[in-house]
Amino acid sequence: MHTSDFTSEQGLQRYATMMNMEWKDYEDFMKKYGYSNPEMFGKWTSQFFMWETQGILLKSKVVEAGKLYALGGFSAIKAWEKYKDIIQGRRDVAWGQDLYVNFEFFAQEMLKIKIRHDASFKDKLETYRRTWKP
Repeated sequence: MHTSDFTSEQGLQRYATMMNMEWKDYEDFMKKYGYSNPEMFGKWTSQFFMWETQGILLKSKVVEAGKLYALGGFSAIKAWEKYKDIIQGRRDVAWGQDLYVNFEFFAQEMLKIKIRHDASFKDKLETYRRTWKP
């Protein structure tokens, strides 16, 4: 893991691109951003694997959650919310129920810290959930 995954221009551009992707459903997502579009496929999968790595490091107690949060790990919270149905689709269709479980764990741990730091974020997240359209 490199902190540049969170803070470099390239990392931030990858995150912004990923968070601006739109789709109707799982099939539409895979048609637009799957294997047939290697550039976009590389953007979201590399980001997912970065968070997957963070989750592994956190579970293994290699690094403290608070340090990853302070380095930008909180970015996984809204990404998980946006992509959790796509990830579940990948689990159901292709890779099994253990796909990205460490990313899921990481996002949940970052959310716990975020709410401890700012309880009002819970309301902001609910608004995001209600208003976000794939």
